[in-house]
Formats: sequence, C-alpha cells, structure tokens
Amino acid sequence: MLVRIGIPFALLVTIDASRGGGEEGAALPWIPGSTTLAVLPDTERYSDKYPHYFMAQTRWIGDNAEARNIAYVLHLGDITQNNASEEWDVARASFRQLDGRVPYLLATGNHDYDGNAPARETSGLNRAFADAEIGNWPSFGGAFEHGRMENCFHLATIGAHAWILLSLEMGPRDVVVQWANAVLGEYADRRALLITHAYLFRENRRYDHTAGVKQRASPHTWGNDGEQLWQKLVRRHPNVMIVLSGHVSTDGLGYLASEGDCGNTVHQMMVDYEKMRGGGQAFLRLLEFLPDGRRVRVRTYSPALDETRGSGLEDFVFTLQPALRDSRGR
Repeated sequence: MLVRIGIPFALLVTIDASRGGGEEGAALPWIPGSTTLAVLPDTERYSDKYPHYFMAQTRWIGDNAEARNIAYVLHLGDITQNNASEEWDVARASFRQLDGRVPYLLATGNHDYDGNAPARETSGLNRAFADAEIGNWPSFGGAFEHGRMENCFHLATIGAHAWILLSLEMGPRDVVVQWANAVLGEYADRRALLITHAYLFRENRRYDHTAGVKQRASPHTWGNDGEQLWQKLVRRHPNVMIVLSGHVSTDGLGYLASEGDCGNTVHQMMVDYEKMRGGGQAFLRLLEFLPDGRRVRVRTYSPALDETRGSGLEDFVFTLQPALRDSRGR
C-alpha cells in the first residue's frame, strides 16, 4: 500500500508503508551495495537509568558495521539526563565500542550543558570524549571553537557521493549560524546533512516562536529556533539535503520536506523515544542510502529487542532531489 502525504511547496513524498516490520524477531532487511548512517535519538534516560540499552545500540552498530556498511553514527543530543559525570561515563563507555570501527558525530542537547543557555558550557561532553581525539580523525573537518565538539563538521563518503556532516549546538547563536553558512559555502561541492537537537516540533512543523502557539522547550530561549535556522541557513544552500533532530519527547516523530531556494528538497526528520518504557528500549534510526544514489530507506530498529517499528514516520523511503539551480539562481 502506498500512502501519500501532502507537504508544503507543492512537493509530494511517497512513503512505502507496505514494508514495515513490528513483529518480534523480525529480520532486518538489507539491500547489498547500500551505505548506512545510524542515528541515535535522545539517550538521556539510558545514561541515567538504563545503560544496557545504550550499550546495546553501539555494540550492535559496531558488530554490524561491515555487514551493513555503516559509514557514520549521528547522535541527536541529550546524550545525558543531568550532565553528571557518571552519566558521561556511560556515554563514553558506549561510544568506546565504536572507536576505531565507526566514526561518530555528536550533537548537544539542553540536558548536556552546565546550567542554562547563557553559559553555553559543555565541559562534561568535551572532558568525557577528550581521549577519543576526534579532532585527529581523518574525517574531521573543523570546529567553530578549537577543542570543543558542540559545533563541528566531518567529511564522509556515502555511497558514491562526498558529504559534509554538520553538527550545531542547542538553539545555535547567530555567530554559529554565520560560521555554518561559511562552512556550507566552502564545501558546496559536497552534499550536506545537518544535525541539531531541537529543530522540528510536533505536527511536522519547525519550531517557530512567531507562530502564535506555545511550543514546549523551544530552542528560541537559547538562540535560533527551527524556523530561524531554516531562513538563515538551511534554505540558502543548494547542497543541503537532510536535517535531523530530536528533543520532542511527546509524540516524538516528525517529517517535513521543504524546497530550498535553489530547488533542492530538504528532508527534515525528528525522532525521540525517551517517553517509551525504559527510555526508548534501544530503538535507533537507520538511514540506508540505496545503491541507485537517489533513494534513502528509513528504518527503525531496536537491537535489544530485535524488533522494528513500521509506522509511516518510522519506515519509509524518500528520494534525494539535488538543486535545480545554483545559489545565484542560474
């Protein structure tokens, strides 16, 4: 069965709802020649109370890195619940299972900071992962501030294409957005994927403090919200194709396809399972870039349960649409 979902700018995305999983012990299909990105939504409750789920996620990724051609792991922020040292120890132990096997890019969520927005202090994150020496990885591209990981980018090959993977802080400040604009411009020859903790809200809409409705835990209290990021950054670059976020703990699933200024389709997704029993039961998201170089299969899987989830926002296929013109409208 094909389910068609209406989206802004007269775009249309087709979701294949006939291939969902859900049954216990279901085999996780794999198309040879694909390249996978593994995406970890909010792990805060794992770090605090259920570390075995965190460990199960990264263990499975490491064990399946070769078989499923996993090129990168992306964490969408709220790595910890209380920014406590013992929680960072859990996070580091989990990611240590990937060191030397699969590179990773981490976003910071509101729970990962020392204090509130003005402080912008991430000593827990940067201290916990200091021994990973991420700045020395061959795929590391650069950072907004030397030695700090909350705003940085990595360079990866996904399938036959060169990509830039960019991570931005919770509610990015204007100066960070300016830096990100420069980075995306410098690497305009690469396809771009952006992760940040809070971007999409409920009902497949971006966070927007001007919308006239209350949006809980808005990133605007920190800096730029989702709509501001779209206007100031995302829509302006012809190479941006995917934006991923978490943060929305209730009804924590969303998808929005929007047309950028250059005719490129930007696929924006939100995923957060922290309200589930056990803080998410180890469900993670897999983006499988299929061998045709155009389609991406989205799957949701728990290595702890060996179960998939098959809703239309958890198991679907989208098509990458490159820019129809350059940034000058040509």
